[in-house]
Amino acid sequence: MRERVNVIGPDQAAMAALVRVPTLGVVRQTLRELPDGRWRVQAIAEAGELTALAAEGFAVEALETGADLAGDRRPAARVAGYMDVAEVERRLAALAGPPHSAVTSLLTLPHRTWQDRACHVLRIGAPGGDGSRPGICVLGGVHAREWGSADIVVAFAERLLAAHHEGRGIAIGRRRFPAADVARLVAGATLYLCPQVNPDGRQHSFTVDPLWRKNRRPGPDDGQGCVGVDLNRNFDFLWDFERHFSPTAPVANSAHPCHPDLYVGPAAASEPETRNVMWLLDEHPDIGYLVDLHSFGELIMYSWGDDENQSRRRGMAFSNGDYDGRRGHTGDDYGEYLPAADRRTLERLARKMQAGIAAARGRRYRIGQSMNLYPTAGTADDWAYSRHLADPARTKVLALTVEWGSEDNPTPFHPPYGEMVQIIAEVTSGLLAFCGDALRVSAADRQVEVP
Repeated sequence: MRERVNVIGPDQAAMAALVRVPTLGVVRQTLRELPDGRWRVQAIAEAGELTALAAEGFAVEALETGADLAGDRRPAARVAGYMDVAEVERRLAALAGPPHSAVTSLLTLPHRTWQDRACHVLRIGAPGGDGSRPGICVLGGVHAREWGSADIVVAFAERLLAAHHEGRGIAIGRRRFPAADVARLVAGATLYLCPQVNPDGRQHSFTVDPLWRKNRRPGPDDGQGCVGVDLNRNFDFLWDFERHFSPTAPVANSAHPCHPDLYVGPAAASEPETRNVMWLLDEHPDIGYLVDLHSFGELIMYSWGDDENQSRRRGMAFSNGDYDGRRGHTGDDYGEYLPAADRRTLERLARKMQAGIAAARGRRYRIGQSMNLYPTAGTADDWAYSRHLADPARTKVLALTVEWGSEDNPTPFHPPYGEMVQIIAEVTSGLLAFCGDALRVSAADRQVEVP
């Protein structure tokens, strides 16, 4: 039975080595330096692996033990309040109908999941237009155990559409979104909301294993063992990490099918859920903004996740094979190219979202680049942003990842629902602020393009 723990080591080198433990799932965004100079990160592992870590000199502190989780398995008391897979689908279908059907529609994504479920996207926006309206995509539920992401996306849609239908504004904490701003958003943008990218995994997490992260791809042999792929490592961005990264880089990816959390899959975009997201962006080139909702850590992150950013050497980039084998370390001579103007815009959008979140109840999410000690490859946000750099015919997609909720929650992947209600409100406020500023950014860009 897996447990969530703090793992404390003497230095960064010791912490970096944790990603090479084959059955340990490092929660990379929780890495912290402690006041005594040691380092701490949260991780999920079987009890036997934790015993081995302790024998190697790591301090291990239990956070959620097997006993804590056992009661969650049949069925979970903590599920109370969260929408299950069927309820998410029902609520989406309702929002696509009266009284909102003049500004909504339901898109069925083309690839059914391994367990034969269909995935849907709620499209919100006034009909017609000349193609100049910016598209904003919000993803939820990529990781199965992060239950609240789907609830956030559905609640955001319900609150926005109710206010639009009634011709009123939205008040969340100290923030007011006037009726005119609500109308402007629905008329001036097109929202693509996908609350449960990974319904198979969500169902498994609800009913069998609360800490399940991946999808439910059958195992390579009999279909029972070694199930699942981490969808947020399966996108076609430096997916072949063993080739693209330094052999000593502590990449938070795994090529082993039996890794409980981080298996990248047998090929880039091998998973139907991944291909659904790719199809959505490919078939809707108006999408110029993306927010991917995850938990936990109270973070707002922007590209890149594979290495530190730099804005001076355009050729030093993911697309340049000459740099294969060199990525993934901080403080060296490789940095991933991010144009300075795009970094400023991403930070601007992140600050607007941060302010919107803080207005709800005072929680201040930290803003920063995704890269830390544990680099990543194959993530949705880096893939979305990288597309236009790999192919200039593609739309530039400015992407953020949000890690909602505090690590201090007793069950941070799925907090008690009273706390989750507060998180839903604050992230809804942040999304409204983000969308409003995305409209302003797009309008400014159009003015610059006018000869």
